[in-house]
Amino acid sequence: MLAQQLLLCYILVSYGRASWTSQHAFSAASAFEPTKRIGVVGLGTGGIATLRALRALPMHMREGWQITAFDERHAVGGLWVPQDYPPDPPSVPQTPAYPGLRMNAVHMHMTVPGEPFPPETPLLAPRERVLEYWQGLFDATPLGEHDRVLLRHSVTSAAWVGDAERGHWDVQVMDLSTNRTMGFQFDNLIVAPGVNRFPRVPTFEGQDAWLAAGKRLEHCMWFRDSNRYAGQTVLTVGGGPSGLDVARHVVHTARKLYWSRQDGEPELPDIRGAENVPRMVSLKKGLPTLNNGSTLPDVDTIILATGYEVRVPFLSATGFLDETPPLNGDRLTTNGRYISPLYEHTVALDSRYPPGALYFISLLTYNPTGMTNAAQATFAAYTIANASLLDARDELRAALAQREQHVRNEAGVEPERYGHKVNSGYGAEEGYAADGFYQDLLVRSLVARDPRLAGMPGIPRGGFNLTERWRVWVMEHTDQVLVGWHEMVDERGEGWEEEFVRGQGTEADYMDTMRRFLEFWDDYSEPE
Repeated sequence: MLAQQLLLCYILVSYGRASWTSQHAFSAASAFEPTKRIGVVGLGTGGIATLRALRALPMHMREGWQITAFDERHAVGGLWVPQDYPPDPPSVPQTPAYPGLRMNAVHMHMTVPGEPFPPETPLLAPRERVLEYWQGLFDATPLGEHDRVLLRHSVTSAAWVGDAERGHWDVQVMDLSTNRTMGFQFDNLIVAPGVNRFPRVPTFEGQDAWLAAGKRLEHCMWFRDSNRYAGQTVLTVGGGPSGLDVARHVVHTARKLYWSRQDGEPELPDIRGAENVPRMVSLKKGLPTLNNGSTLPDVDTIILATGYEVRVPFLSATGFLDETPPLNGDRLTTNGRYISPLYEHTVALDSRYPPGALYFISLLTYNPTGMTNAAQATFAAYTIANASLLDARDELRAALAQREQHVRNEAGVEPERYGHKVNSGYGAEEGYAADGFYQDLLVRSLVARDPRLAGMPGIPRGGFNLTERWRVWVMEHTDQVLVGWHEMVDERGEGWEEEFVRGQGTEADYMDTMRRFLEFWDDYSEPE
């Protein structure tokens, strides 16, 4: 084939029951000249939602677009793609997901609108079913003739070439299969980095002596098998979902398990067999020391469930994401918890390029993943298609400042400490039914700018929220299911739940399943 011809190389990759095609389209002289070049970095839940939203736009809004998506993994699905044999520290695994991991909310709470999980999925879906769900959504997304999905491609740098009004992104990408570096140019860049990639590992006073004594201190990013802790006394530090998940597994194999939590962490259920202790503050004299002054003399291993840092190395490499606060300047900056300035956690407001040049999807935590990803992706897609749907930079900055003040008022903490959460800053919980959740407000803002968008793909008809009423009920009761489900697994073993989901497959079915389980759990757990 002549070098001047367009070369399309289709590489079929298969993982489990899902398969997809990576389309490499490179040519020195292609006849195709895109009207808009869009880069998507990351093909986890946020990147998949983004591809769906971009391709769902009416054809007249996306005519001539070329979308190029990158992911460094061999498969789409982000953190749900397993890596059961992670590298030893200091090398960092590509995912914290371990065998036996389940969602920490009922799956109806985490779906995208109109897309239920596959039939007979347990309410707390195992890792394999979550991966199947997102890969299925990817497989069902119709890519354009000139779109490219490049797996095992790592974005190493991205720099804006231009000014505050116009320009493009120069992006360097490493093909991990060949170690070849390639360059791309994009008009719009959408970053979907996920939030579980860079472990936050605090340093404790006395840590060196602890390690020198042959004791272990490790982040849960490396956790894979609870049998590794058989016969040990283990201290798990951190009261968030990761701490809960790891402690649930380790309590069955460890000789003794301490669970160290602190005030201000989520109110999660206690674990049968684990001893709750206050926050660990140091390792003085080679002993875990708690904030009440007491020590734990018999600990063999400390597992840190201390969260993850918000970083985007390929932007920091070129000076387009500073890593040194303060966060109140005109340049995009991260302190490891919070990227600022971002309008609604989505639109970068760095003064060096226009609003809409750079978007972030999936930075949020403690959120209904499918709904918020879909809303952010829909917002990005429509504002890329029509830049007039975005307010001027000064107005977006003012709206951000107002939202951050709401966070201070409602959560009682600075936004840069609070992070990318939408539990506070969006009105009192009792007002949600009228005003909508974050995802509703974000999508509805598009209709406020152009009422003709109501009812278009990804946008509800006028007067309706993206969040259906049944989802509100699911949100209110998911914690009850979380407690009961794990209690029953502990008592009866994996697989006990099959009777509840047999023959179920629609959203209505799964709602019925959830109601039946809650009735069962109320009767089962009620004291005699």
